[in-house]
Amino acid sequence: MKKSNKHPLRQSLLVATGLLGSSLLPVYAEVATPTSPPAKKVYKIKSVSKNLLRIVEKAALTQVKPVYGAETALIPQKFLEGQESTQNASTILSFVPGVNATSTNPIGVKTHISVRGFSQTQVGYTFDNLPIADLFNGGLSGGNNNYADLTNLIPVTLGETSGIRVTYGTPSPDINAVGAIGGNIDYLPKIPSAKRYESVFAGYGSFDTRSYGAEINTGANPGYGNLLLRFSSRQTAGYLDHSPDREYSYYAAYDLPQISPTSKWSVIFLLNKNKGATAARMPVALLQQYGPYYQWPLSVTYANGTAEHMMAIVQNKTLISSHAVFGFKGFYAFTNSNRLEYVNPSVNMPYNSFVTFYLNPAQTVCQYSGNDFAGNNSAACQAQTINGDNYHSYSYTTNTFGFNPSVEWLSHYVDLKAGGLGAFSLYHSRDYVYGTPNVPEVAGYNNLWDEHAWRLYGKLYAQAKIKLAHSLAITPGLKYETVSTHINDVPGYYYTVGASSGRSYSEVSPYAGIQYKPIKAVTLYANYAVGYKYPNITAFYAADSNATSTSPSTPVTIKPEQVNTYQFGAAYKHDGLDASISFYRSDFTHTFSSYYDTTTGLTYEYNIGSSSYQGINIATAYALDNYISIYGNYSLQSAHYTSNSSSAYGVATSIGEPRANTPTYLAGVGIEGHYMGTRARLYGNLVGPQYIEASTGAPTSISMPAYATMNFNLAHTFRIHQYGFKNVTFSLSGVNLLNSEASVLEKQFPYINQPGNYLEAEPMMPRSFFGTVKLVF
Repeated sequence: MKKSNKHPLRQSLLVATGLLGSSLLPVYAEVATPTSPPAKKVYKIKSVSKNLLRIVEKAALTQVKPVYGAETALIPQKFLEGQESTQNASTILSFVPGVNATSTNPIGVKTHISVRGFSQTQVGYTFDNLPIADLFNGGLSGGNNNYADLTNLIPVTLGETSGIRVTYGTPSPDINAVGAIGGNIDYLPKIPSAKRYESVFAGYGSFDTRSYGAEINTGANPGYGNLLLRFSSRQTAGYLDHSPDREYSYYAAYDLPQISPTSKWSVIFLLNKNKGATAARMPVALLQQYGPYYQWPLSVTYANGTAEHMMAIVQNKTLISSHAVFGFKGFYAFTNSNRLEYVNPSVNMPYNSFVTFYLNPAQTVCQYSGNDFAGNNSAACQAQTINGDNYHSYSYTTNTFGFNPSVEWLSHYVDLKAGGLGAFSLYHSRDYVYGTPNVPEVAGYNNLWDEHAWRLYGKLYAQAKIKLAHSLAITPGLKYETVSTHINDVPGYYYTVGASSGRSYSEVSPYAGIQYKPIKAVTLYANYAVGYKYPNITAFYAADSNATSTSPSTPVTIKPEQVNTYQFGAAYKHDGLDASISFYRSDFTHTFSSYYDTTTGLTYEYNIGSSSYQGINIATAYALDNYISIYGNYSLQSAHYTSNSSSAYGVATSIGEPRANTPTYLAGVGIEGHYMGTRARLYGNLVGPQYIEASTGAPTSISMPAYATMNFNLAHTFRIHQYGFKNVTFSLSGVNLLNSEASVLEKQFPYINQPGNYLEAEPMMPRSFFGTVKLVF
């Protein structure tokens, strides 16, 4: 007779093994007791019917709860269904309390994400708890207002996810994000299901937006494993003038046949490719004159880009005893972006666009000779003529290799975790100019820069969940990180002699969390964490650009950004009501900022004093009955400098000055219902005012006004079960029903060749509608 599944150890093992590789088939230890004479227990890996990411079926759209004393929010797979036509993997995060996410087309390019006011480069991004953010720049699309931002890059799509988990504040040591000092966003991979199915889908909507694709799931086949394959394509003309874009997504998840009953292997592969126009952030004065969706005429300037992101993961979970689980993940990630920009040299404009500078065709260039990338090269400098500079060919490539071992030991009173993360990433960035679109790449002749770099990241961690009583648990933890970076610049326009620089950092980060349940329906929690964000690649530019033929690069003096995070809150869950309230404060030292040089187009990262982020998060969801539920959330947040500081770039800050791009409040409200195959959802978001930053990184007293959006989703599924069909689903979605005209981002720039400043802005998407149909076989 099998033992009860309610056995405490089995429940612990269920949590320990979790989603295989954090996502693939949930597994647990099944203790088999033979009917013949007693024998040694055999531990097997078996699948279970319920996903560990349990959701409140009748209530919460987004479940908010404490984990290890820190607040987390989950967008479950059930909520992701039907959203792909109007949302992408970034903008859907706006449903989460305290998160503001936007992009400049329906597909999801040029994303901007903030979590409790922290910028997208202060937040970590993981896929299956493995880093997908650029190790050199951070963010999903690279950089923080860097000229080299990878605006067309889409690392992950909604169709590849089975849920999204947001962790607020500096995460616990076992979360494998890099530089996640303000929170982490973990995309949970879509996994094969036990039942076989095939589906095709297509859609059409505003801005000539089209989508189509197919998905095949083989179902669980003993001896053959379980395979999920998916392909999708989306294209749009874009709501901004002449800004078409197209995306292709390829995805596979495979549970290998079990060789051993105590071990399970799985493989994940994804490839996302994008090709389209790179929209420019436009001067506000021109948007007011020509309309909110105006872009530069193609005869003046344009940029077309291609980008791809590929990731492959091999993972294993093995029971090594009745109390312990060993896990291993190996991964490889490849990112490549190419962009061709054109600027008409005869146009004289006072504004900075995405092409921000003009070179004199007759200039001093240094002809590079040799293959020494260590700064020991030779170069002959002389005045010569480049065949024009109105075309810029920019390329950015990274190759990242990594592994993630872990061990979990579980008992009735203590759960232990230990492991590490190792990642090695290679980087190659280059920008060449020429007078025709077929730009040659001749180092030392027509390159603005041509740089190679590597970054080595290592982490060791240990944490424990100590269950002092049935209602009380504490989670101490410790993380050790080390980061080494090395960059080599070939001689070019910005680096006359070429140069080499680098630096290593090592830091220890403690963590402590506590959870207490005074009564069954209430959970009280608090945590304290220390975190570090290491300098972006832009922090090394100044060192190399200062090198001369007689002196090497100047030392890299920038320090890691350090944060001390405190948060506490309470959660209540009873009779269809799910509610939470949390308070947080994050104190920063060596705050990062970036200086954008409008005369050269280079970005330099620097430290600027101390700062503080603090606020309140409130989230509620209530099931009115079995068919209708409502939800609402509100976040009050602020960020400001806490010291008088100055930088080498002439930027100064004073106590109390605001940190930019932090909405003073965020709010959301919605209602959803389901009945007889019909699902409906109406929801609105309110984004409060936020201060604008100057291109130098300096704070300003200018703020963007608040704006509101209203959206809906309506879908109905017809059960057919004839002619080989199982069902067909029709859905209709609407975005920005109020047709609000607002900017999702603004930034201050200096005029070119004249005094004064002006604002550039990115407008939000206007009222739009999208319809889809999905057939399941």
